[in-house]
Amino acid sequence: MLEIIVQNFDICGIEYKEVLYGNKSSIFYETNENIKIYSNKELSKIELLTIKNSLENISLDNIKNIDFEKKHILEILEIITGKFKLETILKLTEDALRTLLDSDGASILLYNKDKNVLNFYVTSGGASGYIETIDVPIDGSIAGECFKQKKTIIINDAGKNPLHFKQTDKKSNYNTKNLIATPLFFDNEPIGVLEAVNKNKGIFTEKDVNIIELFSSLISNKLMNSKLYNELSSTIKGIILAVATAIDIRDNYTHTHSKNVSNLAVKIAKSMGFEDSLLEELEISALLHDVGKIGIPDEILNKPSKLTDEEYKIIQSHTIIGAKLLSEIDFLSKNIPLGALEHHEKLDGSGYPYHKKDGEISLFGKILAVADIYDALTAKRVYKEPWPKERVIKLLKDDCPKKYDCDIINALEKSINL
Repeated sequence: MLEIIVQNFDICGIEYKEVLYGNKSSIFYETNENIKIYSNKELSKIELLTIKNSLENISLDNIKNIDFEKKHILEILEIITGKFKLETILKLTEDALRTLLDSDGASILLYNKDKNVLNFYVTSGGASGYIETIDVPIDGSIAGECFKQKKTIIINDAGKNPLHFKQTDKKSNYNTKNLIATPLFFDNEPIGVLEAVNKNKGIFTEKDVNIIELFSSLISNKLMNSKLYNELSSTIKGIILAVATAIDIRDNYTHTHSKNVSNLAVKIAKSMGFEDSLLEELEISALLHDVGKIGIPDEILNKPSKLTDEEYKIIQSHTIIGAKLLSEIDFLSKNIPLGALEHHEKLDGSGYPYHKKDGEISLFGKILAVADIYDALTAKRVYKEPWPKERVIKLLKDDCPKKYDCDIINALEKSINL
């Protein structure tokens, strides 16, 4: 969390009890009596609130461990916004994935149906340049097993695993110690595998699963289409920037919830006759609708007891934080940040953060409001059992058209096949 805050707000130094860690700049702010932060840019009130919340319980050890000179992940990915060929963009994306996973190498393998093998499409890291011509068998390789099982696989003892395909190591004079692999999908069918190898420190964990699966979900469906145009869409380039900012604090619940809301929102929109371009924008907007929770401290976000009024205001601010973060990325459409901003607004003005009413709320905001509450109520939580979907539909219909759009609820009901 702290590394993300330092990178996102361009903090170059922190002064803790009058001792400086990092570097000074002409722009500085005092967050409390013990901490002064130095930034390379002017910060808004909402950004300062985010930083203050994040530094509230910081320790000296936390500050000492910050690498203020670490290359900003957004700077790495900013290159992607240029007009490069697909292969170049994917290689840069792989480099960013390696940075997030702290791995030595990464590869994209695509399925060769004629030969029933996987072929390396893009590689980066230690073995790159040596393995591209190798046919990786479906039967008898870890990547092939991932492809067949259609699920993420972690192998932290590759040398002892009978499925490890040693020909790649032999040809590249490389030693694969551990790896993580996840399928790439197109129309719900596997088309290849995204993998990262050799964690620089430690082993691959469930946290790494969340990272690589998000990258996979963002590039999978775009990969085949993008090959036709030889470049990825600007939307995907921007979305990777946002994911890179938020990924380290996305827990399993948030990750699953966001994917559920995205899938449901797309079903609703298809039922309503959305065109493909709007479906893509809505899918991405829904996937990142909770990205603003990057600015909410864990002790508030995961508080088991009732929130105070002040804590509830901080929770509500995730909509503003998320919209601001997404609006600063060079999206093709301005619809995408509206999903983050408005998914808690209601037609009668009783929602937040701005108490917008019917005509003031975007269609994306109205759809995500319905999809968000449907998934929240039908999912099992530690504090409640899942509601039957019939009960949730009834609740939504009772609040239509007061709080929710009736056409959207009808589309929801149709899409879940009640």
